[in-house]
Amino acid sequence: MQEELSDAPFGRIVILMLIAMGSFALQDAMVKLISDHVSIWQLYLARAIIVLGLLSGLVGAFRPLSGIKLVNPAWAALRSVFMGGAFVLFYLAMPFVSLSQAAAAFFTGPLFITLLSALFTGERIGPRRIVALLLGFAGVLVIIQPWGDQLQLTLLLPLAAALSYALAIVITRARCVEDSAVALSLVQNVVFAQIGLAALIIIDIMAPSDSRVAGFPFLFAGWTSAPLFVWAMIMATAVTHMIGAIILTRVYQASDSSRIAPLEYSYLAIVPVLDLVIWQVPPNGTTILGMILIALAGAFVAWREGTPPRPRPQTHEEVPG
Repeated sequence: MQEELSDAPFGRIVILMLIAMGSFALQDAMVKLISDHVSIWQLYLARAIIVLGLLSGLVGAFRPLSGIKLVNPAWAALRSVFMGGAFVLFYLAMPFVSLSQAAAAFFTGPLFITLLSALFTGERIGPRRIVALLLGFAGVLVIIQPWGDQLQLTLLLPLAAALSYALAIVITRARCVEDSAVALSLVQNVVFAQIGLAALIIIDIMAPSDSRVAGFPFLFAGWTSAPLFVWAMIMATAVTHMIGAIILTRVYQASDSSRIAPLEYSYLAIVPVLDLVIWQVPPNGTTILGMILIALAGAFVAWREGTPPRPRPQTHEEVPG
């Protein structure tokens, strides 16, 4: 699959990234919807168990297609720790800020990915990719407005999540390129389940007060008998998570991180629509301006990568005789 994607037209990669970002956007909206009914730790453990069951069924039914090749288990585990930290930090901000605000802060990630890829893997970053990244980052800044008086400290959580996510992506590209996406997803969800189980055990031992649990149920609640619609949401997040994670892993394995990272900004064109439809929170003027800048960044990269390079003019000595 990696070889197929590395040779695929860039338009196919764009479509795959749109599917992945759409899956993650739906997942995150559902997590925000249930954040008042279940703790993040119960969500982590339950979702990971469901995903592991789905992946086991996938491998059992389509093993020749999917494969479970795992060459670098230690790096796969470290990648999963960073990915797990990214999701935890991002989800912890959900009860306090809008999905659009959290997403905008988180999508400093493509800039981190590009910088870390240049520092640690030696990827060459051309001026066009730098311009696209800076344009997208400018759109993020317009949305979250860190210079304003109303900056919420909780936005530091998705910013920290962005750095953790970027480290996971760089490890994927630098050390896990030979591992199958299904195997990496299996390892990732084993780690997620361990995070959720360990946190639930710690909460049970600490026994936080009822007032603290009532004030911050998403953080301090233990395992609860959640309503049926919550379990349906958890099941749905498991499906969207599995689809998005496998596609994203394969795409990053097959192409330079700095080439793919700007396309992640497409997520930010989706979440304001979800904010409006689900929570009736319309985007304001600055959010729309930021979205336009972000969309231009993604469109510019897609256009440049899809354009064949111009042939270099030959000198007299290079012309075949």
